[in-house]
Formats: sequence, structure tokens, C-alpha cells
Amino acid sequence: MSTVGIIANPASGKDLRRIVSSGMTVTNQVKENAVQRMLLAMDSLQVQRAVIMPDRSNLARRVLEKVSGEVRQLQVSLLEMPYLLGTQDDSVRAAALMVEQGIDVIIVLGGDGTSRVVSKSCGDVPLVPVSTGTNNVFPEMVEGTLVGMAAAAVATGVVTHEEVCQRAPRLDLYDESGVLVDHALVDIAVIDAMDVAARAVWEPQRIRELYLTQARVDCIGLAAIGAQVEPLPPYSGKGSRLLLGEGERCISAPIAPGLLAELRVKDCRKFEAGERLSIEFSPGVVALDGEREVLLPEGGQFAVQLNPMGPLVVDIRRSLELASVRGNRRPSV
Repeated sequence: MSTVGIIANPASGKDLRRIVSSGMTVTNQVKENAVQRMLLAMDSLQVQRAVIMPDRSNLARRVLEKVSGEVRQLQVSLLEMPYLLGTQDDSVRAAALMVEQGIDVIIVLGGDGTSRVVSKSCGDVPLVPVSTGTNNVFPEMVEGTLVGMAAAAVATGVVTHEEVCQRAPRLDLYDESGVLVDHALVDIAVIDAMDVAARAVWEPQRIRELYLTQARVDCIGLAAIGAQVEPLPPYSGKGSRLLLGEGERCISAPIAPGLLAELRVKDCRKFEAGERLSIEFSPGVVALDGEREVLLPEGGQFAVQLNPMGPLVVDIRRSLELASVRGNRRPSV
């Protein structure tokens, strides 16, 4: 049975960075409407089943009410979860449950942070990351109807993983014992701070080290800092490390909507997949994809390594191109 999972983060696009910048707030109403359009597209393209992660804001339940009576053959239901925490752990658990149920593809609505936590437990189920967050380097800003069409092409077998999916790299964080602590999909930042506070990184002058999987000139967020020093295209097979806080080179980078920060760069270097770089600064806090998560003790020997075996990600445009050529029908073997 062709099945699509949907994980929509009701908290994405509403964090502290909205206060210090001119960022757009993505309301739950906008997310509900987007998911509704995705479901209607999937229904038209013969997807048999869709499951949506429940949430404490009842975003998913309202979507079910909206599409009731609109879909013809698509079976839409809430993912059965015994309890909700109202934290990022809900997304981690939801992705794991979807994998257990044999979901074909997972649509993720949120920012870089939401995609990161889903990637912890999605295994080899491909992701379609959709931008509804603050930092949106990893997910794409694509109209919901097109997202539903691309997901349908994957779920129904019109396109194959080999044709439309790429393995995204990730940055692995290791502690002094060599144990994997966590990972990021876009950036790891070492912050001169002593607590996680409101989690969001909104004081760029406190960043001392920055590790990136990509640094595009057309992105906003911490990756934009790297782009102003030495751009790094996605899926290049390399990572980038910057040392900040001092140095002769001064740059201006768009770290949030409407907010350019002036920063001093001491050093920038590329590094290869598998190469493990020791974090030099301590004590502090390590932020993963823009959110403070890990306390770095004085003298702690933490390290960062580029791992090429991150989550599978659907190329939406490629999926739509192939589906169009094939008339949205599974190719004959």
C-alpha cells in the first residue's frame, strides 16, 4: 500500500529570532492549508494512505476535518502515538513509528532543526523537507500541491530512489570518549555562552567556531556566514570550518531576515568526509542547526566529523520532471 507520512512542526517559524529580525511568522493556519493541498494532490495521484503526526496544537486534527469529504480514495489518519510531549522528541518518535509501519516517504514541514530531529530516526525512508521555519537552508520553499505530487511519485513507484534521491551529508558531534552525541544537517556552531537559554542562536558575535555542510550565497542563517568567506555548494562531499571572533577579515552576513551581522574571521578551511576536527574553544555551548543543544565543558575534547551518509532527500524538481514524462504512471519493468 503506497503510504506517505507527514510531520508538521507547529512550533516552527515562531522562535526568538522573530523578535530580533524582520522574519515572517509561519502560522499554523498556513501549515494546515499547505498540508491540505498536499493531501488533495496525493489523492488525485492514487496514493492509498497518508498518516499525519498528531500534535498538542491539534494542527493535524484540523487538517483531517478539512479534507474529510474532499478526498476520494486516499485514507488519511493520525499516526497512533501513545503520548505527546510537545517537544522535538515527538517528531523523532513519529519518524521512527512511520519507519516501523513501512511508510514510503516522509514530508517534513519545518526549518533546519525540524529536519534534523526527523533525520535521527527516519532511517532510509526518503524525506521531502518543506520550509516553514526560521533557518531554511535544508528544506525547500515549495508550494504544497507540488510537494504532494513529488511525494506521490515516490510513494507509488513512478520514480525510484536511485533516480530522485540524494544522500545528504551531516555533521557528527563526538564527545571526548569518541561517542556520537548528536548531529546537524547544515551547521554546528560553538557559542561563547554557559547555557542553552532560549536555544536559538541570535547573538552572532558569540560564535567562536562554525562547521558547515554547505554555504550558499542565496541562504540566510549561520551558513550565510560561510558563504561570505568561501561558498560551499550542497552535496560537494566537503565541509567547511570557520574560526570567528577575531581576525583581520571583516564580513557582513545575513544571519536572519533583514539582519546583517558584521563578524571577524580568523581562519576558514575545507575538510573532507571522515576527517575529524577537534573543537578548540571551551567552555561554551554547541548549537546544532541554529539551536543550542549541548553544553561544552571547560577542556572538553569534543570533535566534529563530516558524515556523507545522512538522510535520503527527494529532489522535488527531478521527481516532478520524471513523473510528467511518464504521465504519473509507474514505468513498465
